[in-house]
This record gives sequence, structure tokens and C-alpha cells, in this order.
Amino acid sequence: MDAPRKVIVGYDLCDDFTQISCYSYKTGEPLPIGLSQTDGSDTKIPTVLCVRTDTKQWLYGEEALSCAGSGTGVLVEQILNKVRRNEMVELLETQFSAVSLLEKFFRKSLVLIRNHFPTDPITKLVVTVPDSEPEFVGFIYQALFQLGLEKDRAVVISHAGAYLYYALNQDKALWSNDVGLFDFNKDGLSYYKIQINRKVKPMVAGLVKSDLTREFNWETLLNKEINSAYLFENIANTVLHKQLVTTLYFTGDGFEDGWANETIKKLCVGRRGFMGQNLFTLGACYAAKELSGDTKLQDILLLNDDMVTTSVAIRVYLDTKYIELPLMEAGQVWYEVEKGIEVIPEGEPRLELSLTSIMSTDAVRKILHLEQWSERMNRTTRLRIDFSCESKDLAIIKVTDLGFGELFQGTGYEMIYRLQI
Repeated sequence: MDAPRKVIVGYDLCDDFTQISCYSYKTGEPLPIGLSQTDGSDTKIPTVLCVRTDTKQWLYGEEALSCAGSGTGVLVEQILNKVRRNEMVELLETQFSAVSLLEKFFRKSLVLIRNHFPTDPITKLVVTVPDSEPEFVGFIYQALFQLGLEKDRAVVISHAGAYLYYALNQDKALWSNDVGLFDFNKDGLSYYKIQINRKVKPMVAGLVKSDLTREFNWETLLNKEINSAYLFENIANTVLHKQLVTTLYFTGDGFEDGWANETIKKLCVGRRGFMGQNLFTLGACYAAKELSGDTKLQDILLLNDDMVTTSVAIRVYLDTKYIELPLMEAGQVWYEVEKGIEVIPEGEPRLELSLTSIMSTDAVRKILHLEQWSERMNRTTRLRIDFSCESKDLAIIKVTDLGFGELFQGTGYEMIYRLQI
């Protein structure tokens, strides 16, 4: 691999396999890397660890499986599930936290980067995972921090976000209309559709995810009495009915073995179609490049299924004039929204908010009434306003009475408002 200006890494972390890619400034695209890769066709690394019983040495991937298979080591599987449950694991009479095990897997597998960049540190690493439940993502950040990669160099995004970056880094002709992705693996079947609103500036690329696992799953595929190809074709046609989707991607080990090849050909009549097993690591690599400052998508706002689509501001008087002070910006990940301000109320007991949808740019006014403090609204107290989100569609506003010096002691009284966004 050539020596780029930066070391840009995309890391697809899954329960069964992990894939890694690095951005090549020579070719202008991410390149997958792996342990025994010779032709770039297979870069899957089993997401497992093994500790040798004799030397206590840690191994990972295929080497870990081989060691455990020979009976000379203890295998650690389901690392991500252990992380989700924040488990403690006992290995050779020693306790390990699941986060520390994940850190060991990161440390071992990222050695592959040194094979190409022996002395250069990682500039930006984006880890993509199938689901982005906030607590789980927090544990991943803990493991990366233990590795020495803080949030200025490491970012965790969902598969949906990686797909957005991948699709929009392809030829513009492939996303002139909506773009679809079928992802099928042992966890189930999902369909992601990218919709682009070109009527606003910047353009907005939004994503809608549909879980089709109840209709089609791994057990369905293994059931010899079911015509899987026929069933999948009907489900896909239902999803795509009357949709202006002109490019389709297919990924996941569920599409291996060729059972769906003829169906995919039918679905791609009049559409461009692509199938591969490394879309998410490549998308994560494109994301890392963008987040490192080498932007290509600066004129597009990318909204994945974890991002809010509404900006919220509060009307305050500051520096001799009224302004709209931002509490949340459209495009933020909902569980990372956290804003706190202090205000000195005057006049009517209320807060005036402005909500602006990124899709329409129209502002809506919302009034939160504060009758509980009506007697202390004229510069006799300070109010602490904490703004966060409970979900992508629901904001939480907590208002706390702090008082005003020694003359007006704070009551500590709190009010919580829930706001649809």
C-alpha cells in the first residue's frame, strides 16, 4: 500500500467477523486489509480471542480458533454480546471485564495497520457496528480509550451511517435517485433506503431502515421446504413497490452460496446492482476520511437513523438584543445531545423555543409555561436549563431553580418537559 498523508481506518466490528480497511490516497478509495489476504477477496477476521494455557499469550482471529481447536488455549467468543451485558469473564483464574477483552481484540487486530504504516499513528478511526445502542457504544469508546484512541481520533457509527458514507462516495449517477440496501445475515434481514432532498441547501441525505426479519430470516433460509428465493423476491418487490430506487446493494453472508443470484438479477432489471461483503468497512473508511478533514460531501448533510432532523433554539436576551441560542442542531446523534445553559428570567413565566426541521426549513414556535416560578420571574432567580434527548423523536428539557445569591436562595425545584422533535 502507498504511504498516504494520513492513516485513515475503517473498522467493521460484528459478533462473528471483523473487517478492516485503510484509505489509499493513491487510488482514491479504501483498500481492505487482512491477515492472510493475497487477492483482496477475503478479509474477514473472526471476532474471537484465545489465551494460551502455557504462556498466557493472547491470540485473535483464525490463530485463536486454531489454538483453541488444538486444546492449547481457552477461546473467548461472543465478545460483543459480553460487552453489551458488561460481563466479567474468568480466564485461567483471572477476571477480565468485557471492555478489557474488546480492547485486547482492538489492540491485536489493529497491528495489521502497522504492516502498512509501521511508524505512523492512526489519524482517524471509524468503528461501525450493526446497532448503536447508547450504552453499547459507550463501552466501545471505553475500550478505544484504553487503547489510547480518544474521541478526537476515534468515532463509532452504526452500519446505517457507514452505508450512507459508502453510497454517497460512489459515482453521482448511482445516487441520482433513491438508493437501497438489503443486508442479510444471521441476525436477520434489513432494508435501508437513502432519500436525498435536493430542494434544500445543503442537500439532505436521510435514511430509513426497515426490519424484515419477521418475514425472512436465517431459519427461513435453512428450511428446505420453503422456496427462499421466491419468498425473498416477493418481500423485496413489496418494499420496492412504487419506489424510485435506481441502485441496489446486497451485503451480508446470508447472500452467499448463490441461492439469491437469479432473484437479484430480476430485482436489478432497470436498476444498477452490486453485491459484496465489505460495504460497511469501506463506508467506515470513507467516514473516517471525511471526519479527518478531507471532505468530499461538504455540501450534503448526512442523517442516519440515529440523528435528529430538527434544530432547537431558545429565545434569550443577550448583549442588548434578542437572539436564538442553539440547544440542538439537526444532524446530531440523539444520545450525544447534551446542552446546559443558565438564564435570568424576566417578565412572563415562559420559555420560547424555535424548532426548525432540516427537511422543510420552516420554524415552529413552542412555548413552555413556567407558572411554578411566576413569583420569581423578575430577576430574582437563575434557571438552569438542561437539554437532552430520550430518543430520536423526543427531547427532554429540565428546568431547575438555582436562586440568586444570598438574597434569594434556590429552592432546587425542578420541572421536566417532554418535547416532540
